[in-house]
Amino acid sequence: MKVLGIETSGLVGNLAVCDDNRVVARKSYGKNFSHGKEIISSLESLFNEAKWEPGDIDLIAVSTGPGSYTGLRVGVTCAKTLAYGLGKPVIDVPTLDVLVENVEDNGAKTICPVLDAKRKSVYACIYEKSGNESRKSTDFLIISAGDLIGILPESTLIFGDGIAPYRDIFTQNNLTIVEDEKLCIADAADVARLGLERYEQGIRCEINALAPLYLRKSEAEERLKKSR
Repeated sequence: MKVLGIETSGLVGNLAVCDDNRVVARKSYGKNFSHGKEIISSLESLFNEAKWEPGDIDLIAVSTGPGSYTGLRVGVTCAKTLAYGLGKPVIDVPTLDVLVENVEDNGAKTICPVLDAKRKSVYACIYEKSGNESRKSTDFLIISAGDLIGILPESTLIFGDGIAPYRDIFTQNNLTIVEDEKLCIADAADVARLGLERYEQGIRCEINALAPLYLRKSEAEERLKKSR
């Protein structure tokens, strides 16, 4: 099955096309949330490199968050537009599920990606790791760093851009902290692979129902609510 993976949740966007689990081509673009400006030209370049036509795609997988509000809107809108235009199915893939795939099997039994959610909070999810398999043991969370360490099992491996702003809190406990920028970038090839797995498991996503996973309202929406 030919799958397009779209990842726009962070500073750097990336795309991949895969034939089943084989990566055929991948493309990274820009920094500083330039998704809206570069995603279309990057898609064209990606298909040219793969020597595929857009209509060759069987499934469109998109990383839905949590993450950058603007970036996620761009990625989801792009996926929906392609799905409508090409008549192809689309599947949503949570970004934290994608990020945990960055951690190779190093013996850690519990892993938690931690993303900076601003406003004194982080996005996180705790995963139990067994070999190459990861299983969620919590919901996707928006939580303070202090409350998060209160529920993390001892020796949990944590990583992500949410560590640096709250390093003084996370270093108080017996946690394994990995600060590697590469681990903070979700891989569109993993989006494609996980999307294919979800689709083969019978999970479906209606195009109209596809939406970013924000976990909370935007800052502008919260200000508007307070002003009423």
